[in-house]
Amino acid sequence: MTEFPLLHYWFLLPIGVIIAALVMSAGVSGATLWVPVYLLWLRLSVPIAFWLGLLTMLFGFGSGVYRNWRDHSYEGPLVRRYLAASVPAALLGGWLAGLVNEKLLVGLFGAFLLVYGTTIAVLTLRGLLPTERRESISYPIGVIGGGLTGLISIGVGILAMPAVMRHRSIDTPAIAIGSLVMIIFFTSLAAAIGRLRPSFISDLHREMPRLVAIMLWAAPAVVLGGQLGPRLARRLPSERHARLYFSAVVFVVGILTLARAYLGPRG
Repeated sequence: MTEFPLLHYWFLLPIGVIIAALVMSAGVSGATLWVPVYLLWLRLSVPIAFWLGLLTMLFGFGSGVYRNWRDHSYEGPLVRRYLAASVPAALLGGWLAGLVNEKLLVGLFGAFLLVYGTTIAVLTLRGLLPTERRESISYPIGVIGGGLTGLISIGVGILAMPAVMRHRSIDTPAIAIGSLVMIIFFTSLAAAIGRLRPSFISDLHREMPRLVAIMLWAAPAVVLGGQLGPRLARRLPSERHARLYFSAVVFVVGILTLARAYLGPRG
């Protein structure tokens, strides 16, 4: 196994702070922005890039989960109800990830993100999004989002954002985003565990020196960014601004998702 010097991946520190602060403030899974870095820049294999993206975001979102918990910036009952649907689906999706044509699936989902982000922005600017508050939650969104998170490391945050924003228990955009951070964290943890098939564990063992060298810089970066993201979320002046900000992040994520599907090396 090849050894990597301590400073080999130093550039992941500033990149990680930016990525973590951005995704934590928008309630989007950090794995979506990390996978293009690992897949297109560092040239890791597709399965390892997906899993390492999940692991990296868990450090950042873990930091954000602690801060939101300390600041009471989340709605506990709402989080638990979504997790009841998303966690089992993420475990199953993670286990099935090795059996699916990931390039095709990621490409289709990347195209969906572009359409979805554009639609949210247009409807918000035209004032056509529904504003009524709802008491119920969408369990199908939790199941589909959890399954997609298991398969391609993203899904539950993107799909659940509009429903969470409209729930009766949500008073501010910061509470909605804090709740999404909780949902994304525990769903992604289940997805990372679900991907640990025996053959994949062997691949991780072979790449362990390189992965450790990467995480030495990526982990502290996302922990720091995870503390900055909630502060940025609280500066959003209204739900309308939060939706526009969210749609912009989703659009960028869609472009990166398509890039990782069609420009990355084959795993």
